[in-house]
Amino acid sequence: MQSRTAALVAGSMASFLVPFMMSAVGITLPVVQTELEATAVELSWVAGSYILALAAILLPVGRLADIWGRRRTFVWGTAAFVVFSVCASLAWSVASLVALRIVQGVGAAMILATGVAIVTDIYPKKERGKVMGVLVACVYLGLSVGPLVGGLMTDLAGWRSVFFLSLPPGLACWLLAMRIEGEWRPAEGERFDALGSLYYALFVVCFVNGLTGLARPEQGIPLLAAAASLGLLFVLRSKRAVHPLLELSLFTSNRVFLLTSLATLINYAGTFAVGFLLSLYLQVVKGFSPMNAGFLLVVQPVVQSLLSPLAGTLSDRFNAAGMASLGMGLCALGLLCMVGVGAGTSLWAIGGILALLGLGFALFASPNMSVIMGSVEPRHYSIASSLVATMRTFGMSLSMGIATVVFGFLLHGRQVGPETVPQFLVSMHVIFAVCAALCVIGVFCSLGRLRKA
Repeated sequence: MQSRTAALVAGSMASFLVPFMMSAVGITLPVVQTELEATAVELSWVAGSYILALAAILLPVGRLADIWGRRRTFVWGTAAFVVFSVCASLAWSVASLVALRIVQGVGAAMILATGVAIVTDIYPKKERGKVMGVLVACVYLGLSVGPLVGGLMTDLAGWRSVFFLSLPPGLACWLLAMRIEGEWRPAEGERFDALGSLYYALFVVCFVNGLTGLARPEQGIPLLAAAASLGLLFVLRSKRAVHPLLELSLFTSNRVFLLTSLATLINYAGTFAVGFLLSLYLQVVKGFSPMNAGFLLVVQPVVQSLLSPLAGTLSDRFNAAGMASLGMGLCALGLLCMVGVGAGTSLWAIGGILALLGLGFALFASPNMSVIMGSVEPRHYSIASSLVATMRTFGMSLSMGIATVVFGFLLHGRQVGPETVPQFLVSMHVIFAVCAALCVIGVFCSLGRLRKA
């Protein structure tokens, strides 16, 4: 197998692996809630802690990969992800599961920070949209297969068995990564900014924890204040350091990069909570088993995976920023429709809304990725892919943060169950309304790139 093909297949497997495990674990949450006696807020942390770890360390990992080697980081990250995924199956409490999910996120960060950068480096510019479409399609394939297989495994062998599903794709990805020839070290010999990385990671942790802690203002507000201080320290450090973690000129002098990063953040902040909420809705309100819930939730990512390669190919020929803006608008429309979902809503209606969201996401993600990777020089590919993944995972954290805050105010620490269905439905409607508003803002942000794209 040629090195270029091995890189694309390995990158595709990695793009499949991380969301596959994310969505497969997501469908198990109601069962985890019962077995580990978790509250709704604790349950949201089982999903959110993994995303928080990704958001906190993706950028430092991307910088380390430029110094240490992108291929080497990718190989070791794949191995780490598989090992810690299996370890998560041994969790004995909610706290231990959250801790193991955080460590699992370290391996995922090493994969996401390097996979796209390697593929972008190897393939010519004229094929960038097509290969980005393939990578994004694999992301959605992982999202679509995850709930179905995860639900089946949960029904047959319990929720712990789901973590073993990382073994086949993980081992395949590792073997393919070993066949990639060459190495990429654009920052070889430069120093790693450990202090700037610490400021950045603490900023992310304080901001997300502050947001999720707003249900108790005495906890949330001080954390948000600390996040503001740490963000300022990070910016000042980046200006002074000889080899900063992040070159601020990527944002200050590159308008397309700035707006595309913001569009990524907003889109995922507005859409990630959909799967989490509908998993609870279908199993608690509708009374579905995890497997049956997975069959319906598969609609959105299946549409995404089928249409993403086409969207990526079209973005090589037409205005990618305009396609991404249209996709964001369709996501906003789908979320507005979700606000009207109630206990009596038909499954056909829910499936139709999920298909609309899938179409919107397909039109947004591949062209958006093509725009952001095309807006930077090759030496910044690793940082750019890290920033895209950071914005994506930071957006996911914000989405789960919104859900956690609303649950904290309206459910008051109680579990999502038959006795709290009315409060859960109100919470779900509020969360979807906030997410729809975010996507509307994102449309205008995305449109701002058109004259520069």
